[in-house]
Amino acid sequence: MGKTSHRGTLKKEKKPFKSKHSTKGQLKNVNKGKVEKTSGNGIKLKQLSKIDRKNQARQLKDNKILETKLIRKIFEGSNGVEKIITIIPLTDDLSASEIIKKLLYSIEEPNVPDFQIPSITNIKVNRFRSNLKVIIPDPTNLLSILDATKVSDFTIFGISATSEVDPEYGETILRALIAQGIGSVIGVLPNLVTSYPKRNLQLDIRQSLTSFFKHFFPAEEKLFALEIENECSNCIRTICQKFPKSVNWRDNRGYMIADNVTYEENLLVVEGSVRGIGFNTNNLVHLPGHGDFQISHIEKLARKQDDEMNDIIEPNENQETLEELNPEELEMDEDYFEYNDEDVGIRMDGKNYFNDGPQQPQRRFKLPKGTSEYQSKWLLDDVLEGVSDTESIGDEDEEQDMEILDEMRDDIEEGDEQDDNEEEDGDMFVDLTPEEEQRQLESYRSQIKDDLEFPDEIELKPTDSAKEVMKKYRGIKSLANCDWEVDEADEEAPEEWNRLLRISNYKSTKNKVVKDTIKNCQVNMGNKVRMFIKAPTLNIDTSKPFIVYGLLEHEHKLGVINFSFQNWEGFEESIPSNEPIIAQYGPRRQIINPLFNQATNNPNNVHKLEKFHHQGNVSVATCIGPILFNNAPTIFFKQLEDGSLKLIGQGTFLNCDHSRIVVERSILTGHPVKIHKNVVTVRYMFFNPNDINWFKAVPLYTGSGRSGFIKESLGTHGYFKANFDGKLSAQDVVAMNLYKRTWPQRSVMFNQ
Repeated sequence: MGKTSHRGTLKKEKKPFKSKHSTKGQLKNVNKGKVEKTSGNGIKLKQLSKIDRKNQARQLKDNKILETKLIRKIFEGSNGVEKIITIIPLTDDLSASEIIKKLLYSIEEPNVPDFQIPSITNIKVNRFRSNLKVIIPDPTNLLSILDATKVSDFTIFGISATSEVDPEYGETILRALIAQGIGSVIGVLPNLVTSYPKRNLQLDIRQSLTSFFKHFFPAEEKLFALEIENECSNCIRTICQKFPKSVNWRDNRGYMIADNVTYEENLLVVEGSVRGIGFNTNNLVHLPGHGDFQISHIEKLARKQDDEMNDIIEPNENQETLEELNPEELEMDEDYFEYNDEDVGIRMDGKNYFNDGPQQPQRRFKLPKGTSEYQSKWLLDDVLEGVSDTESIGDEDEEQDMEILDEMRDDIEEGDEQDDNEEEDGDMFVDLTPEEEQRQLESYRSQIKDDLEFPDEIELKPTDSAKEVMKKYRGIKSLANCDWEVDEADEEAPEEWNRLLRISNYKSTKNKVVKDTIKNCQVNMGNKVRMFIKAPTLNIDTSKPFIVYGLLEHEHKLGVINFSFQNWEGFEESIPSNEPIIAQYGPRRQIINPLFNQATNNPNNVHKLEKFHHQGNVSVATCIGPILFNNAPTIFFKQLEDGSLKLIGQGTFLNCDHSRIVVERSILTGHPVKIHKNVVTVRYMFFNPNDINWFKAVPLYTGSGRSGFIKESLGTHGYFKANFDGKLSAQDVVAMNLYKRTWPQRSVMFNQ
């Protein structure tokens, strides 16, 4: 029979109807929120062909390989730069000296020195033609461990097969090193075979310890058992031949570990190999624990006997000075505070505040009835929004403001009518005796003492004048939209405020400074040098590494610096603002008095002060200190009474921003004693009519979200009538926000 073929189906799909004109709803359903992407600059990028893309990728790959080869070549050979190794046992039953001895014995190294604790030892590994600098820090000193691992290419952690790692010691060291930034890491097991002769038990213990080590270093998948000869030799081979991992904040500046430190003609002479991007004689250097110093000159040494003669590099007229502040007679440009007598304006506290740039046209707003011309000068624009019973001093008003005012006037008129009816019925306001007022005040405050709804609440005494106590505060409706002068005249401002380093664009300035430093380096990575430093006689401990860090341009100067801050794991205490703590960022350790403030992103750069940093929050710590052109990780310590240090927080160096304004909020609260619709009689916020009239323009709010304003004073004991945008409940608390500028404090160098 012949073959027959059939169609799969006889059903024909109809073409959808195409409308010539689609409605907005149909277009919305078709697009489903998709937005057509357009280039902002209008420049059309040339589309590369497949061959061009392959060629570009190959070039990038070749450049990366060439760069790696050039850096790797620095460590190769008998005259190569030493690889820096730090050995840290995580338990008390292990010895760092025994760990390095086992590694050297595995390759039959003939000259194995007797390692001390602590010590720094140079070792030449002939089998792999490599040089090592072994650092054994003091295991009881956390700062010594941190300093050693800062400059290490490899960090060897000794893990015991019999003793568990103590969370208070071993785990704290691991977390601190990770928070600080660490290079390549290697885990070793010095006593695995001795403790567990059976092979099966060794595998179980190794698996458990590997899981523990990968929890902190997920990229490391193997631990080396030093009692197994093959693994021990592979460990030392990995150290000698592996390219170490880079640490960005460290390698973006020059640094050097001293091989020899002497004094010649009142100059500190440091001999060693240059690491990082290199040094420039015009820039300053930082010696941890001693300070910043100038370079007299650098002598470039020859690594081989057949090399050329030594070169001497001296600074020129562009060498940086040791001045931390800008000189007082410096002529400021537009980025600095320029002002004239005509630019001075009076604010709520009666002080002068300078305005940046040309004067803006004065915004027209409404004033409360009875406000004098003098009072109108210190009332802020945003305070007066929504105020009723006003008289216009401007000709143009926004339609939205008029609608709000009309609605609130209607509510006020209804409330006034009700109040008049009540007064006619004999329910008049009567002043209580002073003794009765005091008794009711104490009873009311005892009930709300444990209430945390208003953490910034302050209580005024009946004898206090709020006008005098709060004269430095100002009323603001919205902290994110208010105008606040950066260089306002304030007697509490630091003396050096106008002389601090100011950076308008930190990110672009940082990139430019780093690029210029790399371009102008006079000695590069791998060079053997003798550096002559203008430093006084220093107490040098030869058992610890003597490190010289190169500073980038302007890093010696003081500025307003900001850190991100979060509690250290396991530290549950609240940290108050302005309490001295130790901050380690980059090569520095400073004793700072941080102003903790909210990590908000307000367009006006005004942020609320946090009187305490609580666990679980991320805050910004602001202070005055030496700036840094790296977003380096930061660790925070607290010095205990016995002199020991305790880790309390970690974070990152954010920027140097002098325009970040930190303000302290204080809340005055009152009790609604009488409520009728949206008209409320409030007491216990003020205690005399003068204070009520002074703060009359500041808006009010309640815990339930109602907003209002003071209408008039009642009696002589601080009662007043207020209008709100809705009815209040008896449990509501009436509050008023007042803000005051807080200034950062200067830090000092930490010595230990």
